[in-house]
Amino acid sequence: MNWTNFFLVVLLTALATMFAMANMQFVQVGFLGLYTPRLHLYVVLYLIFIFGFMAGMATLSLSRRKHKKEIVRLREENRLLTQELENLRNFPLQDDL
Repeated sequence: MNWTNFFLVVLLTALATMFAMANMQFVQVGFLGLYTPRLHLYVVLYLIFIFGFMAGMATLSLSRRKHKKEIVRLREENRLLTQELENLRNFPLQDDL
């Protein structure tokens, strides 16, 4: 681990700790008639952040899989077209004079 990464981790940890200390009040989140137990606000926000991050990664994974399939299809098409072009280049010309 180089020094830049180390200092970045220390900085982000310090910022997260300061955020947690500034948001110590308790909240209760309700959604569709379901309620969470009373949690610190920073815990709720961290959980929402982690949930959003995981949802984004899942979406990105599906999109990446689709693009990889498209790349495989296009490479095969390129290979066939290149082969056809080479066959046409090597085809003897016939003069009709």
